[in-house]
Amino acid sequence: MKIFAIVALIFFLPTTHKIIKNSPLQLRYDKVMMYDFDGGIGSDESIVDARGHIAKSMTKQVVLNKESALSLTKKLGERESFNDTTGACFEPHLGFVYYLKGKIVAYITVCLSCNVVVSSIPLDPQKQDKYPIANDGYLAGGPTKAFRAFLKGLLKKYNF
Repeated sequence: MKIFAIVALIFFLPTTHKIIKNSPLQLRYDKVMMYDFDGGIGSDESIVDARGHIAKSMTKQVVLNKESALSLTKKLGERESFNDTTGACFEPHLGFVYYLKGKIVAYITVCLSCNVVVSSIPLDPQKQDKYPIANDGYLAGGPTKAFRAFLKGLLKKYNF
């Protein structure tokens, strides 16, 4: 019986998924806000500034309902959501901010034009590279067509 247990552990252990500390799937939050803002060079490059405040160029905000917040969080943690091509403009206009008891716990800044996502926490399974812009956030591989469609669906649903 011990031999079977050891063999089973050796066989199944390599197939377990590594969970990155602070991945979106581990976030504790009670509210997710979606923001529109005027980002880019010479303006806000992240939805949250270096002092931890929402970008001054914010033009619209909405609280995501529970279903949308859960779907977004799940998509941010899925391997299939990233690793598409990216451009270089990085003039973001879309941001998501996770809150717990009124305090910011994580934020994601998105440029749909160049297909770049920068996050304050590592997104699973993105590269763990820091981006020198956007408050030195973690740079994700480009969102896939399916993830971009999901984001555009949120924009439409909430009249952005």
